[in-house]
Amino acid sequence: MQPPSSEESIINFMAVTGCQDYQKAQSYIQMAENKLDTAIQLYLDFEGVQSQTTQQKTQQDQQQQRSNIQETPKGNVQSSNQSIQRQPQDVALIEKYRKYQEEKRANEDGIIKKTFQYGANFISYFFKNAPNYGNEFLKYLKQHQIQTEIAFQSGNFLEKLKIANEETRPLLVYIHNHQSLMILQKMSNCKAFVTNINRNYNIIGLLSSPQVYEQLPNKPDPPAILIYKLDIVDEVALMEQISLSIDTNFEETAQKIKQIRAAFNKEYIYIENIKKEVNSPNQFNQNYYHQNYHQNQQLFHHVQQQQQPSQVQRQREDQRQRELLLQQQKEAYHYAEQQAMEKKRKDEELRQQEQAKLIEQQQKEEQRLLQKAQLLSNLPEEPQNSEGISILFRFVNATRTRRFNFNDKIQILFDFVQSQEDDCFHDPYAKIDLIQNFPRLSLKDKTESPIKEVFIDSEMEQLIVDEQE
Repeated sequence: MQPPSSEESIINFMAVTGCQDYQKAQSYIQMAENKLDTAIQLYLDFEGVQSQTTQQKTQQDQQQQRSNIQETPKGNVQSSNQSIQRQPQDVALIEKYRKYQEEKRANEDGIIKKTFQYGANFISYFFKNAPNYGNEFLKYLKQHQIQTEIAFQSGNFLEKLKIANEETRPLLVYIHNHQSLMILQKMSNCKAFVTNINRNYNIIGLLSSPQVYEQLPNKPDPPAILIYKLDIVDEVALMEQISLSIDTNFEETAQKIKQIRAAFNKEYIYIENIKKEVNSPNQFNQNYYHQNYHQNQQLFHHVQQQQQPSQVQRQREDQRQRELLLQQQKEAYHYAEQQAMEKKRKDEELRQQEQAKLIEQQQKEEQRLLQKAQLLSNLPEEPQNSEGISILFRFVNATRTRRFNFNDKIQILFDFVQSQEDDCFHDPYAKIDLIQNFPRLSLKDKTESPIKEVFIDSEMEQLIVDEQE
């Protein structure tokens, strides 16, 4: 049962076009995917606005023409009673395709066949071995962690154009350079644009370079979009060239590209009718340009049937590749994020350690200054003139001389040494011992002994300040 929305579209279609055939109206609505304006445009393109009387008369003329068509020995279609009226561009296109077919058949015989086979083998080899610039663009996206839902494919230009032609689709070529990242991001963010080109086109991205431009018939300044097809004689034809900038409205561009695809579909049906006239003239319907809807409908379904198996499989594979690429990009981003966090943690830990060392060093210096001040303040007064004993201290970097009382303990000597400037020492914080050189004597175990018991009847001594590890 027809849904209400489709029923309403059919009624509106019949009211606008004047079509009295409900089944025909329903077929046009289905061909246009339930879009009323597209269905009306298809009807006007293939049938025109005619009254029922004119249509009946046209059908009678068609029947009369079919009864009179005969095939000449050369394969040309002629009418025994009247000539076929065609537009000049139709005649030129028919002759172009007929000549192409005749040359193609000629190439299948004798020496020409061998030459043609060598050429075909070379072209096939070129397709398979040409640089894969499409894959280089995919690697570029992965390297720069660019995430996009656009179904860019791997391969070279000619290979992808041939595949697109087999799938009855145009080929969309995106030319990119390193300065166009923001434009690519803006293009990828336009959902209508991405959905449209993924549904209607085979897509390849190429990085701008002299090597890439050698493959392309057109060489626009990047960034740009080129839309190609193969014409009736399998020659490369440019359908549209769109220059891009940061100000490009991709919503409008999506509509433009959608219209280009609709024109491609119409032209495909038109071209297929021309091929049928040349290849099977006895079965050709004279009114295919504007009147025979059923033949156009069959061709439309043929396009869909031809597209569906390989297209669905390719879309699934492309979707899988995109999901894999997105997963790899997410993993790479997650890994880079973890590395950055780990580096930040280590840097912070190192900074804290250095700060702790600095604080510790400052505290040691403060303690050292306080200790020296206390030691100096606690030293007994130095005897005057010749009283007491004079001791020369030999430091690593200096010498100091002072007189002490005989009743002072050896510890006073150590306190005096430790109260001296840090420049006198190699390491001011090292433990020290005082050594009498001759006879060899260490004083570190005699700190509680009076000086007079250690240096008996001596008025002058030399002590070496020994810094111990």
